[in-house]
Amino acid sequence: MKSVYEYYAGEQRYPDLDAAGAVERLRQAVRCRTINDVDHSKTDFSEFDRLQALMRSAYPAVMKAGSFELIGHAVLITIPGSDPALRPTLYMSHQDVVPVVRGTEADWLHGAFSGDLAEECVWGRGTLDIKQQVFGILEAAEYLLTHGARFQRTAYLAFGDDEETLNLGALEIAKTLQKRGVRLEYVLDEGGGVIEDGAVYGAPGTAVTKIDLMEKGYADLELSVESKGGHSSRPWGGSSLEHLARAVTAITDRPFAPHCPEPLLQTFEKLAPHITEEPLHSLTRDVRANAEALAEFCVTRPELFPLACTTIAPTMIEGGSAACNVLPQNMYAVVNLRLNEGDSVEGVLRHCQEAVLSADPQSPVKLRYLQANNPSGIARTDVFGYAALEAALGEFYPDVVAAPSLTSGATDAKSYERICDACLRCSPFMVDKTLMRTGVHGTNERIPVRSYLQGIRVLIRIMELGNL
Repeated sequence: MKSVYEYYAGEQRYPDLDAAGAVERLRQAVRCRTINDVDHSKTDFSEFDRLQALMRSAYPAVMKAGSFELIGHAVLITIPGSDPALRPTLYMSHQDVVPVVRGTEADWLHGAFSGDLAEECVWGRGTLDIKQQVFGILEAAEYLLTHGARFQRTAYLAFGDDEETLNLGALEIAKTLQKRGVRLEYVLDEGGGVIEDGAVYGAPGTAVTKIDLMEKGYADLELSVESKGGHSSRPWGGSSLEHLARAVTAITDRPFAPHCPEPLLQTFEKLAPHITEEPLHSLTRDVRANAEALAEFCVTRPELFPLACTTIAPTMIEGGSAACNVLPQNMYAVVNLRLNEGDSVEGVLRHCQEAVLSADPQSPVKLRYLQANNPSGIARTDVFGYAALEAALGEFYPDVVAAPSLTSGATDAKSYERICDACLRCSPFMVDKTLMRTGVHGTNERIPVRSYLQGIRVLIRIMELGNL
């Protein structure tokens, strides 16, 4: 596939964009260690204070035209529009980042919170996930306002503080807006962010980026078993580890039926004119009629498999014996599940319980959720916001097909479904696919300066189409 930069267009648009200043402000943002612990009492919120002080000082036009609110430690900026009959838009991201994995600090070529500018990239946590979108949104609004733009449609800039942990900040913003009677035209959140070859969809040679319309549900299923332990020479009735292993195996041995969710069907419909490889070429001649066959095909491909079924991933096991000749006592394991459209937390729990008891009717293993939520709703595509996003992407990435899709990850966007039916997930900062996969939550996270500036241009254009 060509370099991602070969798909860029319009880099001469907005020629007076303060490129050097934008890069410097992102570098300063990266230096704020905004890590939010699951236990918020352990969080150093002074780092969030630093980041928010940067927002206030670095974007004077935004602060003058709009109002800056703190809802807990989440940020809501309101830029009022002149036409109250127009439903507002909401541009969002999150302030928090994940910590560096212990023991990998020395593997970073540039410090994880250095904000170094090197090799034409800004380095550090948040450059891909996802302070570049927080500050890209602010840069876009600042550019328009300093150039005399008058917003007709109110714009909200919303930045949660705990997307990587509990998602409570975005939820509180959404509840606040709901209490104020706000109904949004569209929401734009993180998602996508790569241009990839369409070969995975049977369309080799076609450049594709995603606009995610939904996210799968999420569940951490705990399996626990208690035992008195004892000497390993007397394992009557089986050890707790044995029972736990059987239960985990029983769940993984009973996969969920494949099913193409609506956004995946729309992916195939969008790409159908470009699909040349069989069997997808034939199947996508009538996507709806062949939905079942498409789902069966998808689960045979590692890239498509998570999009077409509820996935099962054992991730943790604790409580094993410290000695080879001692029976373990109380143990637990965790199975992480990502729920497909049509599945529910209740149905998935029942499915797993039945699997365990089918393998061992007397199993002592207990199942419960540590946390669980259903799949999100599906954003509408027949609305103004989707058209504006698609148009802006088309201007700056004209040879790339923007296809509706879904994400198996979690975002803050679902919090706004109570006040919006078009929650779109698409980051316009297009980078190389390998960089995205290794950098997000990984070592040596960084964003090319060229990608950052191009994303800002797209956001300016989206706001022009959506708010002016």
